[in-house]
Amino acid sequence: MARSSRPLSKNEVPSPPPSLSRHAARRSPGGTPARWVGAIAVLALLSACPSNRASDDGPWLSNLELRPTSVGVGYEAVFEVAGGKRPLAYTVNPPPGFSFFTAEGRLVGPATEAGDYDLVVHVRDAEGDEDTRTYPLKVYPRLEVVDTAVTSARSGSAYEHAFTATGGQPPLTWKLETGTLPAGITFTQTGRLTGQPRTAGTYAFTLAVQDGSGARVDVPVELEVLRPDGQRSFPLTVGNWNIEWFGDMGNGPTDEALQLTNVQKVISEAGVDVWGLVEIVGTTQFNTLKAVLPGYDGFLANSAQVPGGASYYSSTDQKVGILFKSNAVRVLKAELILTEQGFLFAGRPPLKLDLRIQRRNATVDVTAIVLHMKADITSSDYSRRSAASAALKEYLDTLLPTQRVIVLGDWNDDVDASIVFDPERVEPRESPYRNFVEDPGHYLFTTEALARQGVSSTASHGDFIDHQLVSNELGADYLPDSTTVLEPAITNYRYNTSDHFPVVSRFDLGGQTPGATAP
Repeated sequence: MARSSRPLSKNEVPSPPPSLSRHAARRSPGGTPARWVGAIAVLALLSACPSNRASDDGPWLSNLELRPTSVGVGYEAVFEVAGGKRPLAYTVNPPPGFSFFTAEGRLVGPATEAGDYDLVVHVRDAEGDEDTRTYPLKVYPRLEVVDTAVTSARSGSAYEHAFTATGGQPPLTWKLETGTLPAGITFTQTGRLTGQPRTAGTYAFTLAVQDGSGARVDVPVELEVLRPDGQRSFPLTVGNWNIEWFGDMGNGPTDEALQLTNVQKVISEAGVDVWGLVEIVGTTQFNTLKAVLPGYDGFLANSAQVPGGASYYSSTDQKVGILFKSNAVRVLKAELILTEQGFLFAGRPPLKLDLRIQRRNATVDVTAIVLHMKADITSSDYSRRSAASAALKEYLDTLLPTQRVIVLGDWNDDVDASIVFDPERVEPRESPYRNFVEDPGHYLFTTEALARQGVSSTASHGDFIDHQLVSNELGADYLPDSTTVLEPAITNYRYNTSDHFPVVSRFDLGGQTPGATAP
């Protein structure tokens, strides 16, 4: 028979459960029986969280402390019951947004409205015995970021921007979630970008703020760092890479599918604007690479876009080519040059490309020349590289004396000293490219500093043979010490991807007044 429940009066304290009277009598240090000390503690606890039991043998709601939460955050709590005969049936009036499962005593969020709530939970067992207890629950307002817009910074000048978040359960903690901050800028846990940026450009990254209940808001940020003169930068990244026998089933890495996957990974992560590629054999494999690189376009030297290219580069030859971001780069003209000197270039005449680089509404023209010099270390090989270098310099001096030019690819020799040994002098021969090195007023190897430091551009030897040469016009736009050799974190890279590493340099092609458009 169900037992009725009489509500407690305002000042009435419920009786302790019978189990307390069965404890052995013990005295406290002050002489008070230990059982009464325990009883007083329980009574105090019950007074803080009122409970109304209809029977000493009935269900007993646990003294659960509901953790606070924030609007929109997932939540779950189970109201445990001791005693009583199963099954149990719960009732409660949950806060807005919550669901309550009456058979399990389970409260599930998220909340939709902030506030301080008193949840009156009632439980009845199979015999009609029941208990009631009140549980306070605090719901904080939804965590929100007030303003995500940032002001532009200026290279070399102090910068600070504070983000503001409202709502959420304290404490609020900020962190850099993805992307890279400008060099010289740090981000604090209190939501402040601070420091002195060193390099102009546009930097995209994501910040995140999290509250004490687990609520999180991601804040995508695009911070523009202006040049020291207050003008916008015009960034350009250029890379060159010998992708060993790419698309050739009989040479190079034997797992063509894995090589393709690895190459796609490297290029995607590097984010380079223009790639000069070397040793590309399979046109089909190259087209597949473009298909798995959204936003990129390009072609090889035997393409229809290169007049007469197929007569110098067959389907089975190692070909040079270009890969570029189609939203930032446009090819105005493509042609093979120094074809009459083809023997000096091992039958691979260089590919010249007139490029138009676009940023916002401004454009800058750059000429890129992709080459693959004669390989190996015999005297004949060395002589052909030296002669090819002389022919190239005469071409640049005569036909491109004032243009922004970059020559990049696999030069198959170093610029500080040759990889070819001179047995008579018992030392390496002079670099076959010393004609450029000794003309610093007009040319700069951006890779020379790395070569002189003993850095290698190959995965199988200690030599630096993959270079970038720029004319003085483009050299003025080169960001000093920006050239790097990428060593991808790919297991067995040497055997499944390439025997060369990619080389990347960065440029700033000149300031633009913010808001200005190209003529």
